[in-house]
Amino acid sequence: MNMKDLNELRGEFEQMQQQICSDDSCDTDAPEDYPDYLKAIYSEIMPPQKSGIYFSRWDLKRMAEQLDESFAIDVRERMFQKFMQWVATPDDFKSVIECFSENMDFKSEIYKEYSQKYPATKEIFDVKIEKVENAKRYFEKVYNEFFTEH
Repeated sequence: MNMKDLNELRGEFEQMQQQICSDDSCDTDAPEDYPDYLKAIYSEIMPPQKSGIYFSRWDLKRMAEQLDESFAIDVRERMFQKFMQWVATPDDFKSVIECFSENMDFKSEIYKEYSQKYPATKEIFDVKIEKVENAKRYFEKVYNEFFTEH
């Protein structure tokens, strides 16, 4: 196929797409497959600088397995989305909060142990532990806002 044929094919395709999408049925701002609160959770919980904890892909996989869910190792954000896809009820979300909290508590205990063994690091780890507690409160706030009746 030469360049002229390729350009004609492109033109035909663009023309066909314009005809099909003339009624705005091809809107590029289609809704995403998970609610906005999950974006908010991802942006508040997953970055270590906000939550004080790094959730590895293996952490996400293990937490999902605790809830009898399974998915392949992938990019963290996609894994988080897959992990959260099955949340349909307040009880489901509460189970997710518990898994995240257990993981956070486990890592906080390591921080506490390090700060005791190495007193010069206490200030650094205390900041991380406080971020962990804030992240856990944030989860509870989201739960109350989206899953309980007001």
